[in-house]
Amino acid sequence: MGTDILKKQIFSGLLFALSLSSASAAPDSNSQARVYVGTHGDYIYDAVFNPENGSFSDLRKTAKVVRPTWFVQDPSGRHLYSVSEVGNNGEANGEVVAFKVDQASGGLTELNRVGSGGSGPTHMVYSPFHDSLIVANYGGGQVAVLPLAADGSLQPASSVLADVGNGPSPRQTQAHAHSITLVQQTHDILVPDLGADRVFIYQVKGKDNQLSKGATPFVQMAPGTGPRGIEFQRDGRHGFLLSELSAQVRCVTWKPETHTLSYGASVDTFPSGFTGPKSASSMKLSANEKYLYVADRSTDTLVVYRIDQGSCLKPIQRISSGGKYPWELAIGPAGHWLVVANLKSDNVTSFKIDGRSGKLAPSGFEAHIPEPVFAHFGSVGKP
Repeated sequence: MGTDILKKQIFSGLLFALSLSSASAAPDSNSQARVYVGTHGDYIYDAVFNPENGSFSDLRKTAKVVRPTWFVQDPSGRHLYSVSEVGNNGEANGEVVAFKVDQASGGLTELNRVGSGGSGPTHMVYSPFHDSLIVANYGGGQVAVLPLAADGSLQPASSVLADVGNGPSPRQTQAHAHSITLVQQTHDILVPDLGADRVFIYQVKGKDNQLSKGATPFVQMAPGTGPRGIEFQRDGRHGFLLSELSAQVRCVTWKPETHTLSYGASVDTFPSGFTGPKSASSMKLSANEKYLYVADRSTDTLVVYRIDQGSCLKPIQRISSGGKYPWELAIGPAGHWLVVANLKSDNVTSFKIDGRSGKLAPSGFEAHIPEPVFAHFGSVGKP
């Protein structure tokens, strides 16, 4: 089946060759990785990824879930958790599904599924402080805590908290919690909310894992920007906030002493002079934290920024995503590869990361998957 739905298309062999010669480190030629792909359809797919050349093989449907648009794994690598993003219109509640990962084949065996605590679950993180999943429900704006049992299965939500807010865009008639960022030092939870133009600040307290609002309950962003996600550097203080509706990245600073978030300069993800509809979707830090990679759906491109403390971010490259409507990015093994899920062209593409310049070069390989929106490099625990 894999050979029927996989297609190798060389679209920049010269660039790929140059990228191989300038890579900072060569991956093990015998090593392989497994990438799981979420979709707007009814299946999770997975494929073997070759870190030597960026190719995909042995593509398969590995689990049936309606709209599996985001995954996380626990630290052991033995369990994978997927949202089932239904109810974005607020008329139905979503679910989160727990799987056991086969350590040899990478296959997924369902353990159980529970309600996500709201409608349209779109993002979640694993919290080592609470041994729980913290879920953002886009449809109704709810944030929920789902404790994990000893066998890795999910327990019903221990706490659900919903906030309110709106903005000037037709997509901002109510709160839409879009993602979760867990602050490592203080255990605070930051929730960029696309509908409210706010970043809500929560905490999880007590043995019962109850959500509560922070002393500073939210940070207000500019009207109509539509906050989507936050990425922090390893210091836990400096980071970046991606706004979907305005297609901008803004430098932010977390202040653990006061549990507050401040922000500074921003850069556009779209090119100068662009006048069409704006949409930014995903960002990832390079392994060495010198570069930031951003998907701009406005122009079907990837933008590479050099991180500079003085001017914050400086764009150094814009390159085609290899498809249409890039939805999510994933950094591959050892930080040498970037993988892109392109929703409207039904393909997943890979790019070599130059270890010195941070720039991207297309591998020329792609996997054809219906409506891909998420990619995750699976970790494998010990058998």
